[in-house]
Amino acid sequence: MREFGPDLDLALPRSLARVLRTPNRLLSRAFFDLEVEGGVNIPGDGSVVIAANHFSHLDPPLLGMNLDRYVRFLAVDEIFGVSRGLDLALGFFGAISLDRDGYPIRAMREAISHLESGGVVGLFPEGRRVERWGEDPPARGAAWLAWMTGAPLVPIAIVGTQHSLAPGESAFRRTAVKIWIEAPIWWHDYRGETDPVGAMMEDWYQAVDAKVGMWT
Repeated sequence: MREFGPDLDLALPRSLARVLRTPNRLLSRAFFDLEVEGGVNIPGDGSVVIAANHFSHLDPPLLGMNLDRYVRFLAVDEIFGVSRGLDLALGFFGAISLDRDGYPIRAMREAISHLESGGVVGLFPEGRRVERWGEDPPARGAAWLAWMTGAPLVPIAIVGTQHSLAPGESAFRRTAVKIWIEAPIWWHDYRGETDPVGAMMEDWYQAVDAKVGMWT
């Protein structure tokens, strides 16, 4: 799997994503009876960190197809090379390989570089697909990236995908999906905190829990 470096390397997948956004969005919303609320909460330009809960393999593509910005997701290195189809999908989204077992220095540098160029980086703070929301404490990487770059941290809640390609439901099946995009969390509101990154992640958790907790 080829690593993406300069934004020039992303020109093709970004252009393809733009061209395919409308048909992909229509198909995904029809097949999954998908609803999206709060799209205005993602700034139309400039750097953004999005962070969502994670039930299913469907979460990254559904988010990528239904947001108005091109998102580069951080993906654990163990899923690269599993299949050619998956590698093509990872390449399409310009996925950043994250070393689960080591120190993710290269991944963080690449994510920071993309954010500093005005791009959008997506993370799943739970670090893996979970059967139940809240079973794993969220990692701090999303808030750390926002704190380091000045990008807003946008919480996203997604429900319904726990019924398809998920740990408890491994089969691919049609399911109703709902996505909520919540108000951005801004680093400068936490400057007085003893642990600003931790406080940002706590507010991320509360924003997502307010939606996911009602539906799971």
